[in-house]
Amino acid sequence: WRKHQNAMRTKFPAGWSPPKRLSREAMDLVRTLARSDPAQYTVARLADRFKVSPEGIRRILKSNFE
Repeated sequence: WRKHQNAMRTKFPAGWSPPKRLSREAMDLVRTLARSDPAQYTVARLADRFKVSPEGIRRILKSNFE
């Protein structure tokens, strides 16, 4: 956990502040697409489709908030 925290601090020294935010509906769609076919809907493809960073997509998929 500590190793990940240090890596995130070096990657985002000013903190995590995405320039574009997705609506709840869009986040639900990201989760649905990723669960339906993970081979087709990779993080990179979802990031391109929704015009957000791959890190943002990873955080959406990792979160448990619904």
